[in-house]
Amino acid sequence: MKWLSFRHMTLLNRIMWFVVAFAATLVLQIGISRYQTKSVLNPLEQRMYSIQSISRFLSDVEGCMDAMENYRWDYGDTEAFLADIRDRLTESANHLDWIRCQIGQVSEEQYLLANAARTTYTTFSNSVDQILTQLEAGNVDRAAEIYYSRAEPCGNYLCQYSRELLEQAIRDNQSAYSALTRRNDQLKRLQSVVLLLCFCLGVLVITALMALLKSVVDMAQAARAISQGNLDTPDVDETLEDEIGDMAKAFNEMKRSMKQQVTLLEEKNEIERELFRKKNETLELQNLMEREKLQQLRSQINPHFLFNTLNVIMYTSQQEGAKKTHSLIGSLSRLFRYVLGSNDSQVPLAREIHIVDEFYALYRVRFGEKIRMNWNISTQIDLTETMVPSFILQPLVENAFRHGLGPKEEPGCVDITIGTEGAMLRITVADNGVGMSAEDLDRLRNALRNPPTTGEHIGVYNVAARLRLLGGECGLDIQSRQGTGTEAVLRLPLVVLTQEEEDPDGETVDRG
Repeated sequence: MKWLSFRHMTLLNRIMWFVVAFAATLVLQIGISRYQTKSVLNPLEQRMYSIQSISRFLSDVEGCMDAMENYRWDYGDTEAFLADIRDRLTESANHLDWIRCQIGQVSEEQYLLANAARTTYTTFSNSVDQILTQLEAGNVDRAAEIYYSRAEPCGNYLCQYSRELLEQAIRDNQSAYSALTRRNDQLKRLQSVVLLLCFCLGVLVITALMALLKSVVDMAQAARAISQGNLDTPDVDETLEDEIGDMAKAFNEMKRSMKQQVTLLEEKNEIERELFRKKNETLELQNLMEREKLQQLRSQINPHFLFNTLNVIMYTSQQEGAKKTHSLIGSLSRLFRYVLGSNDSQVPLAREIHIVDEFYALYRVRFGEKIRMNWNISTQIDLTETMVPSFILQPLVENAFRHGLGPKEEPGCVDITIGTEGAMLRITVADNGVGMSAEDLDRLRNALRNPPTTGEHIGVYNVAARLRLLGGECGLDIQSRQGTGTEAVLRLPLVVLTQEEEDPDGETVDRG
Protein backbone atom coordinates (compact mmCIF):
# COMPACT_ATOMS: atom_id res chain seq x y z
CA MET A 1 0.00 0.00 0.00
CA LYS A 2 2.83 2.36 0.85
CA TRP A 3 4.48 1.64 -2.51
CA LEU A 4 1.23 2.29 -4.35
CA SER A 5 0.76 5.54 -2.46
CA PHE A 6 4.38 6.48 -3.30
CA ARG A 7 3.73 5.83 -7.01
CA HIS A 8 0.72 8.13 -6.88
CA MET A 9 2.76 10.91 -5.31
CA THR A 10 3.32 13.99 -7.46
CA LEU A 11 6.61 14.24 -9.28
CA LEU A 12 7.58 17.28 -7.23
CA ASN A 13 6.92 15.43 -3.96
CA ARG A 14 8.93 12.44 -5.13
CA ILE A 15 11.86 14.62 -6.10
CA MET A 16 11.68 16.42 -2.76
CA TRP A 17 11.54 13.09 -0.90
CA PHE A 18 14.56 11.78 -2.81
CA VAL A 19 16.49 15.00 -2.22
CA VAL A 20 15.73 15.01 1.52
CA ALA A 21 16.75 11.34 1.83
CA PHE A 22 19.91 12.01 -0.18
CA ALA A 23 20.76 14.99 2.03
CA ALA A 24 20.13 12.91 5.17
CA THR A 25 22.45 10.13 4.00
CA LEU A 26 25.04 12.72 3.04
CA VAL A 27 24.83 14.31 6.50
CA LEU A 28 25.11 10.85 8.07
CA GLN A 29 28.19 10.14 5.96
CA ILE A 30 29.77 13.42 7.07
CA GLY A 31 28.92 12.64 10.70
CA ILE A 32 30.51 9.19 10.47
CA SER A 33 33.64 10.70 8.90
CA ARG A 34 33.92 13.26 11.67
CA TYR A 35 33.39 10.63 14.35
CA GLN A 36 36.01 8.43 12.70
CA THR A 37 38.46 11.31 12.65
CA LYS A 38 37.79 12.29 16.25
CA SER A 39 37.62 8.84 17.91
CA VAL A 40 40.01 6.80 15.73
CA LEU A 41 42.34 8.77 13.50
CA ASN A 42 43.19 11.57 15.93
CA PRO A 43 43.97 9.18 18.85
CA LEU A 44 46.10 7.03 16.53
CA GLU A 45 47.92 10.08 15.24
CA GLN A 46 48.37 11.42 18.79
CA ARG A 47 49.82 8.12 20.04
CA MET A 48 52.12 7.85 17.07
CA TYR A 49 53.31 11.39 17.61
CA SER A 50 53.84 10.65 21.30
CA ILE A 51 56.10 7.70 20.43
CA GLN A 52 57.92 9.86 17.87
CA SER A 53 58.43 12.60 20.47
CA ILE A 54 59.90 10.14 23.03
CA SER A 55 62.12 8.68 20.31
CA ARG A 56 63.33 12.11 19.23
CA PHE A 57 63.94 13.12 22.87
CA LEU A 58 66.02 10.00 23.39
CA SER A 59 67.90 10.68 20.14
CA ASP A 60 68.68 14.27 21.19
CA VAL A 61 69.93 13.18 24.67
CA GLU A 62 72.07 10.38 23.18
CA GLY A 63 73.41 12.81 20.57
CA CYS A 64 74.33 15.25 23.33
CA MET A 65 76.07 12.47 25.30
CA ASP A 66 77.96 11.29 22.22
CA ALA A 67 79.07 14.83 21.43
CA MET A 68 80.46 15.35 24.97
CA GLU A 69 82.04 11.90 25.01
CA ASN A 70 83.80 12.44 21.69
CA TYR A 71 84.86 16.02 22.45
CA ARG A 72 88.61 16.61 22.92
CA TRP A 73 88.74 18.81 25.98
CA ASP A 74 92.27 20.02 25.44
CA TYR A 75 92.21 21.01 21.71
CA GLY A 76 88.60 20.53 20.43
CA ASP A 77 86.59 23.14 18.43
CA THR A 78 84.83 24.84 21.33
CA GLU A 79 82.51 27.11 19.26
CA ALA A 80 81.14 24.26 17.14
CA PHE A 81 80.79 22.09 20.24
CA LEU A 82 78.86 24.79 22.13
CA ALA A 83 76.50 25.44 19.16
CA ASP A 84 75.82 21.70 18.70
CA ILE A 85 75.11 21.10 22.42
CA ARG A 86 72.81 24.11 22.68
CA ASP A 87 70.79 23.02 19.61
CA ARG A 88 70.36 19.51 21.00
CA LEU A 89 69.32 20.83 24.43
CA THR A 90 66.72 23.11 22.79
CA GLU A 91 65.24 20.29 20.70
CA SER A 92 65.18 17.86 23.62
CA ALA A 93 63.53 20.45 25.87
CA ASN A 94 60.75 20.99 23.25
CA HIS A 95 60.08 17.25 23.00
CA LEU A 96 60.07 16.90 26.77
CA ASP A 97 57.51 19.71 27.07
CA TRP A 98 55.15 17.87 24.69
CA ILE A 99 55.66 14.60 26.67
CA ARG A 100 54.85 16.50 29.84
CA CYS A 101 51.57 17.72 28.29
CA GLN A 102 50.53 14.15 27.49
CA ILE A 103 51.28 12.69 30.97
CA GLY A 104 47.62 12.85 32.04
CA GLN A 105 46.54 10.62 29.10
CA VAL A 106 49.01 7.70 29.57
CA SER A 107 49.24 4.65 31.75
CA GLU A 108 50.67 4.66 35.26
CA GLU A 109 53.94 3.08 34.13
CA GLN A 110 54.44 5.74 31.49
CA TYR A 111 53.56 8.40 34.01
CA LEU A 112 56.25 7.25 36.48
CA LEU A 113 58.88 6.85 33.80
CA ALA A 114 58.05 10.26 32.29
CA ASN A 115 58.36 11.97 35.72
CA ALA A 116 61.68 10.20 36.35
CA ALA A 117 62.96 11.29 32.93
CA ARG A 118 61.78 14.85 33.51
CA THR A 119 63.48 15.07 36.96
CA THR A 120 66.70 13.54 35.67
CA TYR A 121 66.68 15.82 32.62
CA THR A 122 66.58 18.86 34.91
CA THR A 123 69.76 17.75 36.65
CA PHE A 124 71.33 16.78 33.32
CA SER A 125 70.57 20.07 31.64
CA ASN A 126 71.92 22.04 34.62
CA SER A 127 75.14 20.05 34.50
CA VAL A 128 75.49 20.61 30.76
CA ASP A 129 74.86 24.33 31.23
CA GLN A 130 77.68 24.45 33.79
CA ILE A 131 80.00 22.65 31.35
CA LEU A 132 79.15 25.16 28.63
CA THR A 133 79.71 28.06 31.02
CA GLN A 134 83.14 26.77 32.05
CA LEU A 135 84.14 26.20 28.43
CA GLU A 136 83.14 29.74 27.49
CA ALA A 137 85.27 30.99 30.43
CA GLY A 138 88.22 28.86 29.23
CA ASN A 139 88.14 26.48 32.23
CA VAL A 140 88.48 23.28 30.25
CA ASP A 141 89.62 21.17 33.18
CA ARG A 142 86.71 22.25 35.33
CA ALA A 143 84.30 21.51 32.46
CA ALA A 144 85.75 18.04 32.00
CA GLU A 145 85.49 17.39 35.72
CA ILE A 146 81.79 18.34 35.74
CA TYR A 147 81.16 16.07 32.76
CA TYR A 148 82.77 12.99 34.24
CA SER A 149 81.47 13.56 37.78
CA ARG A 150 77.87 14.63 37.17
CA ALA A 151 76.79 14.96 33.51
CA GLU A 152 77.85 11.54 32.29
CA PRO A 153 76.19 9.47 35.11
CA CYS A 154 73.04 11.62 34.94
CA GLY A 155 72.91 11.32 31.18
CA ASN A 156 73.20 7.55 31.33
CA TYR A 157 70.25 7.39 33.76
CA LEU A 158 68.27 9.75 31.53
CA CYS A 159 68.89 7.56 28.46
CA GLN A 160 67.83 4.48 30.43
CA TYR A 161 64.58 6.09 31.62
CA SER A 162 63.87 7.34 28.07
CA ARG A 163 64.36 3.87 26.56
CA GLU A 164 62.07 2.29 29.16
CA LEU A 165 59.49 5.05 28.53
CA LEU A 166 59.66 4.38 24.77
CA GLU A 167 59.25 0.63 25.23
CA GLN A 168 56.30 1.09 27.62
CA ALA A 169 54.63 3.51 25.21
CA ILE A 170 54.98 1.02 22.37
CA ARG A 171 53.49 -1.78 24.51
CA ASP A 172 50.58 0.42 25.61
CA ASN A 173 49.90 1.56 22.03
CA GLN A 174 49.71 -1.98 20.68
CA SER A 175 46.52 -2.81 22.59
CA ALA A 176 45.01 0.61 21.91
CA TYR A 177 45.94 0.35 18.23
CA SER A 178 44.15 -3.01 17.93
CA ALA A 179 40.96 -1.61 19.51
CA LEU A 180 41.03 1.52 17.34
CA THR A 181 41.67 -0.58 14.23
CA ARG A 182 38.61 -2.73 14.93
CA ARG A 183 36.50 0.38 15.46
CA ASN A 184 37.86 1.88 12.27
CA ASP A 185 36.91 -1.26 10.29
CA GLN A 186 33.36 -1.10 11.67
CA LEU A 187 33.07 2.54 10.70
CA LYS A 188 34.36 1.80 7.20
CA ARG A 189 31.72 -0.88 6.70
CA LEU A 190 29.05 1.53 7.91
CA GLN A 191 30.40 4.17 5.53
CA SER A 192 30.18 1.74 2.63
CA VAL A 193 26.52 1.04 3.40
CA VAL A 194 25.75 4.76 3.68
CA LEU A 195 27.61 5.50 0.44
CA LEU A 196 25.66 2.78 -1.37
CA LEU A 197 22.39 4.21 -0.04
CA CYS A 198 23.48 7.71 -1.05
CA PHE A 199 24.35 6.47 -4.55
CA CYS A 200 20.94 4.78 -4.93
CA LEU A 201 19.12 7.91 -3.81
CA GLY A 202 21.24 10.00 -6.19
CA VAL A 203 20.28 7.69 -9.06
CA LEU A 204 16.60 8.05 -8.13
CA VAL A 205 16.91 11.85 -8.01
CA ILE A 206 18.64 11.93 -11.42
CA THR A 207 16.02 9.57 -12.89
CA ALA A 208 13.17 11.79 -11.66
CA LEU A 209 14.91 14.92 -12.96
CA MET A 210 15.56 13.28 -16.33
CA ALA A 211 11.86 12.40 -16.61
CA LEU A 212 11.03 16.00 -15.80
CA LEU A 213 13.58 17.39 -18.26
CA LYS A 214 12.46 15.02 -21.02
CA SER A 215 8.90 16.29 -20.75
CA VAL A 216 10.10 19.89 -20.65
CA VAL A 217 12.34 19.33 -23.71
CA ASP A 218 9.44 17.74 -25.62
CA MET A 219 7.23 20.71 -24.84
CA ALA A 220 10.05 23.13 -25.75
CA GLN A 221 10.52 21.47 -29.14
CA ALA A 222 6.78 21.53 -29.75
CA ALA A 223 6.66 25.20 -28.72
CA ARG A 224 9.56 25.98 -31.09
CA ALA A 225 7.72 24.26 -33.94
CA ILE A 226 4.57 26.21 -33.11
CA SER A 227 6.54 29.49 -33.06
CA GLN A 228 7.71 28.65 -36.60
CA GLY A 229 4.12 28.23 -37.72
CA ASN A 230 3.89 24.43 -37.58
CA LEU A 231 0.67 23.85 -35.65
CA ASP A 232 0.38 20.25 -36.88
CA THR A 233 3.16 19.00 -34.61
CA PRO A 234 2.21 15.79 -32.67
CA ASP A 235 0.76 16.14 -29.18
CA VAL A 236 3.07 15.93 -26.18
CA ASP A 237 2.81 12.70 -24.13
CA GLU A 238 0.17 13.31 -21.48
CA THR A 239 -0.09 9.80 -20.00
CA LEU A 240 1.89 10.66 -16.83
CA GLU A 241 -0.27 11.00 -13.73
CA ASP A 242 1.56 13.95 -12.20
CA GLU A 243 2.14 17.66 -12.75
CA ILE A 244 3.96 16.99 -16.02
CA GLY A 245 0.97 15.08 -17.33
CA ASP A 246 -1.35 17.92 -16.33
CA MET A 247 0.96 20.45 -17.93
CA ALA A 248 1.16 18.35 -21.12
CA LYS A 249 -2.64 18.16 -21.30
CA ALA A 250 -2.89 21.93 -20.86
CA PHE A 251 -0.17 22.46 -23.51
CA ASN A 252 -1.93 20.22 -26.04
CA GLU A 253 -5.23 21.94 -25.38
CA MET A 254 -3.57 25.34 -25.81
CA LYS A 255 -2.03 24.18 -29.10
CA ARG A 256 -5.38 22.99 -30.46
CA SER A 257 -7.04 26.24 -29.36
CA MET A 258 -4.26 28.24 -30.99
CA LYS A 259 -4.69 26.30 -34.21
CA GLN A 260 -8.39 27.14 -34.23
CA GLN A 261 -7.60 30.80 -33.59
CA VAL A 262 -5.01 30.86 -36.40
CA THR A 263 -7.52 29.30 -38.77
CA LEU A 264 -10.07 31.95 -37.85
CA LEU A 265 -7.46 34.71 -38.26
CA GLU A 266 -6.43 33.39 -41.68
CA GLU A 267 -10.06 33.41 -42.81
CA LYS A 268 -10.44 36.92 -41.38
CA ASN A 269 -7.25 38.10 -43.11
CA GLU A 270 -8.44 36.68 -46.40
CA ILE A 271 -11.67 38.62 -46.05
CA GLU A 272 -9.73 41.77 -45.11
CA ARG A 273 -7.41 41.34 -48.11
CA GLU A 274 -10.40 41.07 -50.39
CA LEU A 275 -11.91 44.18 -48.82
CA PHE A 276 -8.57 45.97 -49.17
CA ARG A 277 -8.39 45.02 -52.84
CA LYS A 278 -11.90 46.37 -53.37
CA LYS A 279 -10.95 49.52 -51.51
CA ASN A 280 -7.86 49.99 -53.71
CA GLU A 281 -9.95 49.57 -56.79
CA THR A 282 -12.31 52.21 -55.45
CA LEU A 283 -9.39 54.56 -54.67
CA GLU A 284 -7.94 54.03 -58.14
CA LEU A 285 -11.30 54.86 -59.64
CA GLN A 286 -11.52 58.00 -57.48
CA ASN A 287 -7.96 58.95 -58.49
CA LEU A 288 -8.89 58.53 -62.13
CA MET A 289 -11.90 60.73 -61.62
CA GLU A 290 -9.74 63.38 -59.88
CA ARG A 291 -7.29 63.33 -62.77
CA GLU A 292 -10.15 63.72 -65.17
CA LYS A 293 -11.38 66.71 -63.15
CA LEU A 294 -7.86 68.19 -63.24
CA GLN A 295 -7.69 67.66 -66.96
CA GLN A 296 -11.06 69.37 -67.31
CA LEU A 297 -9.82 72.33 -65.24
CA ARG A 298 -6.72 72.56 -67.41
CA SER A 299 -8.78 72.40 -70.55
CA GLN A 300 -10.74 75.41 -69.31
CA ILE A 301 -7.58 77.48 -69.59
CA ASN A 302 -7.12 78.57 -73.14
CA PRO A 303 -3.37 78.29 -73.76
CA HIS A 304 -3.77 79.77 -77.25
CA PHE A 305 -4.35 83.21 -75.72
CA LEU A 306 -1.05 82.95 -73.82
CA PHE A 307 0.84 81.57 -76.81
CA ASN A 308 -0.65 84.20 -79.15
CA THR A 309 0.39 86.93 -76.71
CA LEU A 310 3.93 85.52 -76.50
CA ASN A 311 4.02 85.34 -80.32
CA VAL A 312 3.02 89.03 -80.54
CA ILE A 313 5.85 89.90 -78.12
CA MET A 314 8.27 87.73 -80.10
CA TYR A 315 7.17 89.46 -83.38
CA THR A 316 7.60 92.89 -81.78
CA SER A 317 11.06 92.01 -80.45
CA GLN A 318 11.99 90.66 -83.87
CA GLN A 319 10.80 93.91 -85.53
CA GLU A 320 12.81 95.93 -83.02
CA GLY A 321 15.91 93.77 -83.65
CA ALA A 322 16.07 92.38 -80.08
CA LYS A 323 17.37 88.96 -81.03
CA LYS A 324 18.22 87.89 -77.46
CA THR A 325 14.74 88.90 -76.23
CA HIS A 326 13.22 87.02 -79.15
CA SER A 327 15.19 83.90 -78.25
CA LEU A 328 14.31 84.12 -74.55
CA ILE A 329 10.59 84.54 -75.20
CA GLY A 330 10.72 81.56 -77.56
CA SER A 331 12.37 79.40 -74.93
CA LEU A 332 9.88 80.55 -72.29
CA SER A 333 6.98 79.81 -74.63
CA ARG A 334 8.16 76.28 -75.31
CA LEU A 335 8.94 75.66 -71.62
CA PHE A 336 5.51 76.90 -70.54
CA ARG A 337 3.79 74.88 -73.22
CA TYR A 338 5.63 71.72 -72.00
CA VAL A 339 4.64 72.37 -68.38
CA LEU A 340 0.97 72.75 -69.31
CA GLY A 341 1.05 69.69 -71.53
CA SER A 342 2.76 67.25 -69.06
CA ASN A 343 0.44 65.24 -66.83
CA ASP A 344 2.50 62.51 -65.09
CA SER A 345 2.60 60.60 -68.34
CA GLN A 346 5.64 59.02 -70.02
CA VAL A 347 7.41 61.27 -72.52
CA PRO A 348 10.41 60.65 -74.79
CA LEU A 349 13.77 61.28 -73.17
CA ALA A 350 14.62 63.54 -76.09
CA ARG A 351 11.80 65.91 -75.07
CA GLU A 352 13.11 66.02 -71.47
CA ILE A 353 16.58 66.84 -72.77
CA HIS A 354 15.16 69.53 -75.05
CA ILE A 355 13.24 71.21 -72.21
CA VAL A 356 16.40 71.18 -70.02
CA ASP A 357 18.27 72.91 -72.87
CA GLU A 358 15.50 75.54 -73.05
CA PHE A 359 15.78 76.06 -69.29
CA TYR A 360 19.58 76.31 -69.58
CA ALA A 361 19.19 78.96 -72.27
CA LEU A 362 16.99 81.06 -69.95
CA TYR A 363 19.27 80.58 -66.94
CA ARG A 364 22.44 81.43 -68.87
CA VAL A 365 21.11 84.88 -69.75
CA ARG A 366 21.39 85.78 -66.07
CA PHE A 367 24.70 84.13 -65.22
CA GLY A 368 26.48 84.21 -68.58
CA GLU A 369 29.77 82.33 -68.77
CA LYS A 370 29.66 81.62 -65.02
CA ILE A 371 27.68 78.43 -65.64
CA ARG A 372 28.10 75.65 -68.18
CA MET A 373 26.23 72.42 -68.87
CA ASN A 374 27.63 69.28 -70.53
CA TRP A 375 25.75 66.22 -71.81
CA ASN A 376 27.26 62.72 -71.71
CA ILE A 377 24.75 60.36 -73.33
CA SER A 378 25.44 56.67 -74.01
CA THR A 379 25.26 55.65 -77.65
CA GLN A 380 23.15 52.63 -76.62
CA ILE A 381 20.21 54.89 -75.75
CA ASP A 382 17.69 55.94 -78.40
CA LEU A 383 16.45 59.26 -77.07
CA THR A 384 13.25 59.22 -79.13
CA GLU A 385 12.25 55.68 -78.05
CA THR A 386 13.31 55.78 -74.38
CA MET A 387 10.37 56.94 -72.26
CA VAL A 388 10.68 58.69 -68.86
CA PRO A 389 8.19 60.43 -66.55
CA SER A 390 7.59 63.99 -67.63
CA PHE A 391 9.45 66.81 -65.88
CA ILE A 392 11.75 64.33 -64.08
CA LEU A 393 15.09 65.92 -65.03
CA GLN A 394 14.59 69.71 -65.03
CA PRO A 395 14.11 70.07 -61.22
CA LEU A 396 17.49 68.42 -60.57
CA VAL A 397 19.29 70.63 -63.09
CA GLU A 398 17.59 73.73 -61.66
CA ASN A 399 18.63 72.65 -58.14
CA ALA A 400 22.26 72.28 -59.33
CA PHE A 401 22.24 75.76 -60.92
CA ARG A 402 20.45 77.46 -58.05
CA HIS A 403 22.00 75.87 -54.93
CA GLY A 404 25.26 74.48 -56.30
CA LEU A 405 26.66 76.99 -58.79
CA GLY A 406 24.65 80.09 -57.79
CA PRO A 407 26.43 80.79 -54.45
CA LYS A 408 29.85 80.00 -55.99
CA GLU A 409 32.00 82.96 -57.00
CA GLU A 410 34.05 81.07 -59.57
CA PRO A 411 32.58 79.64 -62.80
CA GLY A 412 31.04 76.18 -62.48
CA CYS A 413 29.76 73.33 -64.58
CA VAL A 414 26.89 70.83 -64.46
CA ASP A 415 27.57 67.43 -66.05
CA ILE A 416 24.56 65.30 -67.02
CA THR A 417 25.37 61.63 -67.73
CA ILE A 418 22.74 59.26 -69.13
CA GLY A 419 23.40 55.54 -69.39
CA THR A 420 22.03 52.11 -68.62
CA GLU A 421 22.58 49.86 -65.64
CA GLY A 422 21.14 46.44 -66.39
CA ALA A 423 17.39 46.89 -66.84
CA MET A 424 17.53 50.37 -65.32
CA LEU A 425 18.08 53.83 -66.77
CA ARG A 426 20.72 55.77 -64.79
CA ILE A 427 20.86 59.58 -64.99
CA THR A 428 23.54 61.47 -63.04
CA VAL A 429 23.40 65.24 -62.47
CA ALA A 430 26.74 66.37 -60.99
CA ASP A 431 28.01 69.88 -60.27
CA ASN A 432 31.25 71.29 -58.92
CA GLY A 433 29.50 73.88 -56.80
CA VAL A 434 29.64 74.74 -53.10
CA GLY A 435 28.32 71.32 -51.96
CA MET A 436 26.74 70.56 -48.60
CA SER A 437 27.95 69.74 -45.11
CA ALA A 438 27.30 66.28 -43.65
CA GLU A 439 24.54 67.69 -41.43
CA ASP A 440 22.75 69.40 -44.33
CA LEU A 441 23.08 66.25 -46.45
CA ASP A 442 21.51 64.13 -43.68
CA ARG A 443 18.61 66.59 -43.39
CA LEU A 444 18.06 66.52 -47.16
CA ARG A 445 18.07 62.69 -47.27
CA ASN A 446 15.57 62.53 -44.39
CA ALA A 447 13.37 65.01 -46.21
CA LEU A 448 13.54 62.89 -49.38
CA ARG A 449 12.13 59.95 -47.39
CA ASN A 450 9.34 62.11 -45.88
CA PRO A 451 9.05 65.06 -48.30
CA PRO A 452 7.31 68.29 -47.19
CA THR A 453 4.84 70.07 -49.43
CA THR A 454 6.50 73.51 -49.21
CA GLY A 455 9.97 75.03 -48.81
CA GLU A 456 13.24 74.70 -50.70
CA HIS A 457 14.06 71.71 -52.93
CA ILE A 458 10.31 71.11 -53.48
CA GLY A 459 11.07 70.03 -57.05
CA VAL A 460 13.64 67.47 -55.86
CA TYR A 461 11.16 66.18 -53.24
CA ASN A 462 8.56 65.77 -56.00
CA VAL A 463 11.01 63.79 -58.15
CA ALA A 464 11.90 61.48 -55.23
CA ALA A 465 8.22 60.89 -54.41
CA ARG A 466 7.38 60.03 -58.02
CA LEU A 467 10.30 57.60 -58.23
CA ARG A 468 9.16 55.82 -55.06
CA LEU A 469 5.76 55.29 -56.69
CA LEU A 470 7.49 53.36 -59.49
CA GLY A 471 8.72 50.81 -56.87
CA GLY A 472 11.50 48.26 -57.33
CA GLU A 473 15.04 49.65 -57.49
CA CYS A 474 13.85 53.10 -58.57
CA GLY A 475 15.01 56.00 -56.45
CA LEU A 476 17.04 59.16 -56.05
CA ASP A 477 20.43 59.10 -54.31
CA ILE A 478 22.34 62.30 -53.45
CA GLN A 479 26.01 62.52 -52.54
CA SER A 480 27.72 65.79 -51.62
CA ARG A 481 30.86 67.19 -50.02
CA GLN A 482 31.23 70.76 -48.86
CA GLY A 483 33.46 72.78 -51.20
CA THR A 484 33.59 69.98 -53.80
CA GLY A 485 30.11 69.64 -55.26
CA THR A 486 26.95 67.54 -55.34
CA GLU A 487 25.90 64.48 -57.35
CA ALA A 488 22.29 63.30 -57.80
CA VAL A 489 21.72 59.83 -59.26
CA LEU A 490 18.34 58.86 -60.76
CA ARG A 491 17.45 55.19 -61.26
CA LEU A 492 14.23 54.38 -63.14
CA PRO A 493 13.00 51.59 -65.42
CA LEU A 494 14.41 51.48 -68.92
CA VAL A 495 11.23 51.78 -71.01
CA VAL A 496 11.67 51.61 -74.79
CA LEU A 497 8.77 51.88 -77.29
CA THR A 498 8.87 50.56 -80.83
CA GLN A 499 5.57 51.85 -82.15
CA GLU A 500 4.01 55.15 -82.98
CA GLU A 501 2.60 57.06 -80.00
CA GLU A 502 1.02 60.43 -79.72
CA ASP A 503 2.99 62.80 -77.49
CA PRO A 504 1.34 64.99 -74.81
CA ASP A 505 1.12 67.96 -77.16
CA GLY A 506 -0.83 66.06 -79.81
CA GLU A 507 2.13 65.54 -82.09
CA THR A 508 3.12 62.13 -83.45
CA VAL A 509 6.58 60.77 -82.70
CA ASP A 510 7.94 57.91 -84.72
CA ARG A 511 9.23 55.11 -82.35
CA GLY A 512 10.53 52.79 -85.04
